[in-house]
Amino acid sequence: MADNSRGGMSAKKVYPEKENPKEKENIFILCDTCFWCAAYFGKFMLPVEDRCPICLTTELSSFPILSDESFTFDYDQKYGVNLKFGSRMNMKSI
Repeated sequence: MADNSRGGMSAKKVYPEKENPKEKENIFILCDTCFWCAAYFGKFMLPVEDRCPICLTTELSSFPILSDESFTFDYDQKYGVNLKFGSRMNMKSI
């Protein structure tokens, strides 16, 4: 706190908070029980209490998605979920 010269009041310098880059991290969420999935663009939007919004289980897996990365998602009744992660440049050909 500093004393300003006008009225003896204290003034506090306010600095902008440093942003945590992890807060803006893109995340792929997959329910291990019902296979519901979603891509979230920032941690602030993640499901409440880490529960699946469909079956309400807490068995969720998460995978960070880098800014230069993309993925494909496929589900087959026989083989289950198939995720392919790769660079955006390489994934355009898929």
